[in-house]
Amino acid sequence: MSDYINPVPDAVLVGRMRREFILPARSAAYLNRPGGNLGYAAASFLLWDGKPGLVSRINPDFPSEWLEDFKNAGADIDGIRQAIDPIDDRFFVTYSEDQQARYENPITWFADRQLPFPPELLSYSPTIPIYCSKTEYRTDSIRVTDVPFTYLEASAAHICPIDYISHKILPSVLKGGMVSLLTMRAGNCYMDPIFWEEIRALISDVTAFMITDAQAVKLFQGRSVDLWEIAGILANYGPEYIIIHAKDGTVMLYSRLKRKRWVFPSYPSKPADPTGMLDAFDGGFLAGYRKEYDAVQAVLHGLVSASFCSEGSGPFYLLECLPGLKEARLKVLSQQVMEV
Repeated sequence: MSDYINPVPDAVLVGRMRREFILPARSAAYLNRPGGNLGYAAASFLLWDGKPGLVSRINPDFPSEWLEDFKNAGADIDGIRQAIDPIDDRFFVTYSEDQQARYENPITWFADRQLPFPPELLSYSPTIPIYCSKTEYRTDSIRVTDVPFTYLEASAAHICPIDYISHKILPSVLKGGMVSLLTMRAGNCYMDPIFWEEIRALISDVTAFMITDAQAVKLFQGRSVDLWEIAGILANYGPEYIIIHAKDGTVMLYSRLKRKRWVFPSYPSKPADPTGMLDAFDGGFLAGYRKEYDAVQAVLHGLVSASFCSEGSGPFYLLECLPGLKEARLKVLSQQVMEV
């Protein structure tokens, strides 16, 4: 967003910035505050002392002070562009006591909690598409020209869930520079059988591909329900690692080159707000892999980040971690890894 040339970031993170309105079951409401998958991934990467460069398309009225907060925390924001057309960047979610998420009818949920309804949520409706277009750009789709030239000199990158078009073009753009480590989290809208023919090319240049068990089963509908089999098939399309998140918090890691499989438990924290946990995992994974060049250690870093994320609300809660606590959690989790 400025004309001067910034230093090359440690890693490029691409995703969405959002205005979040969260009603956690076990903590105070988090209303009209910064968030989005890019926000959580960036805070997680910063937690491990990384310096990320952020790429996103934001609504013209996205608060500049929120971007400055990320910049002051150590992120480079030169890749964040204002979209020409408006983007509804609002995101609402409420959680039940068992952490089930609900995304619709915010008026009902605020009334149920006896909380005043935020005027910023008037006329809100969820904007999560069921399917992605295979050919059309959205307002917040990332364009090739959105990535600053200096970012292409970074050695690592992560692509948060955006849309099919963004995920189709970004790997070749980033790998066309100096990026050798590229991770990507699957978008819900294309993890569907109608995109079966496109998946192979989509993930061929990715180092690690992150998915949930629900996404895996949906994509492989009628083909397989065995998660390890699914991981093996996806890995044969190009990724060195497939990471699957199960509903119970367990993480499965499959290595194509080593032909090994590991299972990781989640850290036994007391979750207050699960928003952004997967994105925090991704930022931690990228930071951990850059440090150790070991996928097992990278998963452990991701799980530690996710545990901190779940204990409060908003991206910046991760940066309130007490000295030595993340290393202590790494040690605890490292003793529970199982090769299967």
